[in-house]
Amino acid sequence: MSVAVSQSFGRDARVIGIIGIAHGLSHFYQLALATLLIVVMPDFGMSYAEVGALGAVFYGVSGVGQTAAGFAVDRFGARPALAFGLIAAASAFALIAGLASSFWTLVPMVVLAGIGNCVFHPADFAILNASVNVNRLGRAYSVHGLGGTLGWAPAAPVMYFLSSAVGWHVAALVVSAAGFLVALAVASQGGVMVDHRVARAAQRGATRFDISTLLTAPILICMLYFVFIAVTVVGIQQFAVPALQKMFPLTLEAAAAALAALLIGSAVGVVLGGWVAERAARHDVVAAGGLLVAGALTAIIATGGVPAWLVLPLMALSGFAGGLTGPSRDMIVRGATPPGASGKVFGFVYSGLDVGSMIAPPVFGWLMDHNLAHAIFWVAFAIYMLNVLTVLQIRRFTPAPAVT
Repeated sequence: MSVAVSQSFGRDARVIGIIGIAHGLSHFYQLALATLLIVVMPDFGMSYAEVGALGAVFYGVSGVGQTAAGFAVDRFGARPALAFGLIAAASAFALIAGLASSFWTLVPMVVLAGIGNCVFHPADFAILNASVNVNRLGRAYSVHGLGGTLGWAPAAPVMYFLSSAVGWHVAALVVSAAGFLVALAVASQGGVMVDHRVARAAQRGATRFDISTLLTAPILICMLYFVFIAVTVVGIQQFAVPALQKMFPLTLEAAAAALAALLIGSAVGVVLGGWVAERAARHDVVAAGGLLVAGALTAIIATGGVPAWLVLPLMALSGFAGGLTGPSRDMIVRGATPPGASGKVFGFVYSGLDVGSMIAPPVFGWLMDHNLAHAIFWVAFAIYMLNVLTVLQIRRFTPAPAVT
């Protein structure tokens, strides 16, 4: 290997690693916030529906903000935006620890957390697309997705453990500190993170971005795809533990372990998915196949007719199948993105995650309040099947030239 190639690989690895950590923390904060809300629910006299409503506020703010964040990323730069998001999310947890006392006092803090959450996808992908060798992008997307999944995996156990050991106030402060530290790390990486606006300036001859690009069929379908993904992921993550306890003779620890198995399985799937994405000719088929398998396994759980010991491996396999689709879905979006518009397009498309995440908590919370635990998994199955049909529609449209 030549020195130049070796240095390029080292730089890419550093960028990919830091972005993966930042993305992981963003996902940790998402599920940590949801868990914290459940922990404080008895103290604040809240119902599951009210917890779901706060989740809807978080993702609603993030969804509205994500498209705007995409434009901000393209205007002011991705690295400053990413550092800002980390600081905002960390500050929300610190404020909850110090000031929260009721449902209504939580609302502005959840709004701040949503503002912090909205910048990650447009900033992350703008940095990766501009900084990483194109031949390593599949693996870069894989590590990005892996970071997110690994961020989710410990969030609920950590929050439950810390809240039990030292109280939820201290738990919120501890997780808050991580955001400030990672923000400092991101801010210090100007030497290796390429400003994607410089790459855009070097492509003045390329097609000029037009706002109408966001309303083309491939990009709108990609956005709908992410809406459906989020409904299943958020609904199961937030309510699988109490739902599984109602459906099967499982303790809290066993149900939490089943959720952790799903997240770990997803992480393994994402790793293999990066290798698949760099070699697949039909990313839509990869995505559809993984979703089909994940949905089928979810339906088996939904029946409630399997032995309790089988729940954990079924959750793990479902997570693996879903995780396998992650890098391919990012390659699909990249294929529809004009040069120099990573922030705008990824911000707009990934706002679908927030739309779906806003829809899911009130719906799934209502189901839990009405003792419809089985419906948690049946609804997830139905959404999986809708998404299989959705992703297969993307190939009907000619994609725009890929970003460089």
